[in-house]
Amino acid sequence: MYKVIITPLAHLDEKNAYVWYEEKLIGLGDDFLITLENAYRKISENPTHFSFIDSNKEIRDYLLPRFPFLIVYRIKNDTIEIITIHHAKKHPLKKHGRV
Repeated sequence: MYKVIITPLAHLDEKNAYVWYEEKLIGLGDDFLITLENAYRKISENPTHFSFIDSNKEIRDYLLPRFPFLIVYRIKNDTIEIITIHHAKKHPLKKHGRV
């Protein structure tokens, strides 16, 4: 398995999504975090399985089940760098960690 590193931007994305879901329904934020943890495990077990989203073939994404978020990441040696947790329907340029 690969080691997973979460960038400060991705950590902020996690926190913001958690707060938003908790405000909608108590416990839903926790469900979101559990879903993220399961996704991180799946990515670390087989990181090359998921699609490239850039022309340089460096950045990949993983669509969360149940929640409309993409985990955007890259593989660096034996490490998975989580770049951002991107809402699937917002700000296309932010998907790559820009803007």
